Amino acid sequence: MRRILLSLAVFAALSSTALATGGFSCAVKDANVTFEGEAGFSYSLGGILNFRGMLALPADLAQKGLETVTLDQSSLTHHWLHDGELRLLVHAESGENQPFAALDFVMLTTADEEGLNYEGTYVLKVEGADLAEPVRRSGKVACSVG
Repeated sequence: MRRILLSLAVFAALSSTALATGGFSCAVKDANVTFEGEAGFSYSLGGILNFRGMLALPADLAQKGLETVTLDQSSLTHHWLHDGELRLLVHAESGENQPFAALDFVMLTTADEEGLNYEGTYVLKVEGADLAEPVRRSGKVACSVG
């Protein structure tokens, strides 16, 4: 009897609904910024999983400590993947023992008819001790989602 009950419990646990996952990859390479980012996500829970990437600024815009930034989950301060929109806000700051510098990279994209390619725009804001005021640049971004 115990084996039957144990078997039923194991079968019930294994037959629960699986959580579907997918992923996205985004890239920009223009005169303002080089950006690559990717992550997995849960369709059912809506969370971004294992975000990672790289962001590099051109010499005329780069502040000390922000020339090339390795991105991880802590860099992704806001995200939205819902109803045909993918939006990301990536934030980075210069490290310790360096003059203050920070950047925000905001991406706003919408899906094509098939829902696999997302295109849109980005806005980059760079602040730094060497800058009298924040510098803003913008451009186009493309992503694939699957």
